Amino acid sequence: MENHMQETQSMYRNINKCLNCKIRSKIFCDKLNEDCLDQISKEVRHENLPKGSIVLSQNDEIFNIFNIIHGIIKVYQINENGDEQIIGFLYPGDFFGSHEGGRYEFYAESITPVKLCKIPIKEFRKYLSLNKELHDSFYVAVMNELKLARMQINILAKYSAEEKVLDFLKMISMKQVGHGQPENPINLQMTRSDIANYLGLKIETVSRAITKLRVKNIININENGLLMLN
Repeated sequence: MENHMQETQSMYRNINKCLNCKIRSKIFCDKLNEDCLDQISKEVRHENLPKGSIVLSQNDEIFNIFNIIHGIIKVYQINENGDEQIIGFLYPGDFFGSHEGGRYEFYAESITPVKLCKIPIKEFRKYLSLNKELHDSFYVAVMNELKLARMQINILAKYSAEEKVLDFLKMISMKQVGHGQPENPINLQMTRSDIANYLGLKIETVSRAITKLRVKNIININENGLLMLN
């Protein structure tokens, strides 16, 4: 009887960890029933990291998949010349680390303090194969990520610096809305150097583009310095 009560209490502690998650309604775990949620939650670890932490490194063996509960992650690659090329920014509700190969293809670094949900990739893949709800929900999440990837490609294909910067701001705003946050103000925690790197522009060009967009009354900057789309 006592062992049964302990198992029951443990199960509810595990479930509550996931049920009380601030981003659960925005990620693939949202559609899971209590049994599957309990199984997954036994493997989940929450991790708090300061700004500037390397979460994973390019070419490291894949061990975990991550969901962002709080904060922003910069994703980048180091090319053959040793130069950093930023390929994206991840917000609460985004996941990363689920590659088909055996090694991570990029670095992931926190540009703010972050809280992460970490799940061992072997266990996660096992649950994917056994649970249709999780498989279907994760498939939808992957499709949404692919839509954002296409949007990023379209941004980089723009000829005008103003177009690139404006579409970048729109993309960040859309990500906020998709994760249950207001579209304004836009939460730009990255540096202009990082934005320039991502867009393939010089820092001065990004600054000039922002100034031109303000003059045209397309964007505003509020008292906190955050960009607002009109």
